[in-house]
Amino acid sequence: MAAPLTVPIAHTTRLADDKPQPAGGESVAAILKRCKTSLIADWLTRTKKTPELNHLHLSDEQRTGYLPKLVDDLVVSLSRPKLSDLPDKDSDAGASPTVVQHGNLRRTQGYSPAMLIHESRILQVTVFGTLHENLSMLDFNLLLPDAMIIADEVDAQLTQTMESFTNGAHKSAKTHLVKPKG
Repeated sequence: MAAPLTVPIAHTTRLADDKPQPAGGESVAAILKRCKTSLIADWLTRTKKTPELNHLHLSDEQRTGYLPKLVDDLVVSLSRPKLSDLPDKDSDAGASPTVVQHGNLRRTQGYSPAMLIHESRILQVTVFGTLHENLSMLDFNLLLPDAMIIADEVDAQLTQTMESFTNGAHKSAKTHLVKPKG
């Protein structure tokens, strides 16, 4: 018979260096608002280095024109009062005309659905990278709920972009159909 394990599997007490972050730091929304210009520049750099996206010859403005509004929408979502620590429903993300226009624009620029997904993934990575760079200023009490809001909002933006991208493609295809005579 094996002897019982006497070594703790996980630490249940706080280590001396494991100090809780004091409440009252900067909110995620405030950091994203303050860092919006650098976030967009970082996103642009990342997209230019991504082979799935950089083969289209677009100006910086053509690549990022919609992005300031998307970041603003994200900040608005993060700034809404939170009734509980965690969202109580699947999505609080609202419809965005900017996102619909983005889907239509990307279709005319020659994007594929996979390229839209790459853009969205890079946006999430860039947002979380910006937060990581500002860890010392973050209010950690809000970090996890806000991370959930970010993921939800970016996913909702991608869904709306894809819908407008594909619906616009269907409408475009229908206008090119020739009605049979008869």
